[in-house]
Amino acid sequence: MFSDVGGPLDKDQLGLNAPTSSSTGASAPSTAIVKPVRATVSPGGEADNPADAANAIDGNPATSWSTDIYSDAVPFPNFKNGVGLVLQLPQPTAIGSVTLNLNSTGTSIQLRSAQSPTPATLDETTELTPPTPMKPGTNTITINNPTPVSNLLVWITTLGSVNGKSVSALSEITLKAAS
Repeated sequence: MFSDVGGPLDKDQLGLNAPTSSSTGASAPSTAIVKPVRATVSPGGEADNPADAANAIDGNPATSWSTDIYSDAVPFPNFKNGVGLVLQLPQPTAIGSVTLNLNSTGTSIQLRSAQSPTPATLDETTELTPPTPMKPGTNTITINNPTPVSNLLVWITTLGSVNGKSVSALSEITLKAAS
């Protein structure tokens, strides 16, 4: 490597200095986490553990919201058409993906939007994704063609099981804005 000044090369000329940020360059798109302001139990039928709904969005994986334990091996749709949580967003936001941590095997979850934080029936919500099979642990559902929503319904269409009991618990739900 040679310098046209006649002396040794400095760090900048050797390319050893870290690049600096520039406000004129394009940056990679980022997906911001959207923190719901409230979680309530979903429409239709009797509510499952409404006092624990906020545990699904509190940022603490040690706490959770769970469905009731159903004696019917297939409670949805035999007993009722599903159960879930309505997440109220701070402002209308296009959600690109939802990450859920749950403990059950065989659970399927559908994402829906609602105009109201308290829809009276499932008919007052709009499908955003088809029912998606979950596995125990962390799962991510991507929303294709996201549009701004104010209330997001995390709807359990098929209830899985834990230790042979028809029940599921959501310990954390994380929403990411569409990029």
